[in-house]
Amino acid sequence: MKAMTLAALLMHMTSAGGAGSEGKRAGTPVDDGGTSHQGAVTEEISTLKGEITSLKEQFRLARERQRLAAEEKQRQEEARYGVTPKANPAPAAGGAGASAR
Repeated sequence: MKAMTLAALLMHMTSAGGAGSEGKRAGTPVDDGGTSHQGAVTEEISTLKGEITSLKEQFRLARERQRLAAEEKQRQEEARYGVTPKANPAPAAGGAGASAR
């Protein structure tokens, strides 16, 4: 989960230009003229949350597709070789812990 969050943040930062956007480089003082963008921070956080939710859903769907593909492959293998699915063996009449004495 932390990897997904980090990936979403990294993707968002690189698509937005990160610290190097608009000629602003790390270590270079930036004068923003005293303007504050408090609403922009809230908007960015909301955007990131939306992207994380989207990535979670995409990951869940991909995992489900992979599971279904594996099941289908298993069915095809069973059909090809005439193998029936393994059933759980029934317990012995005397039970597993029954003594022979």
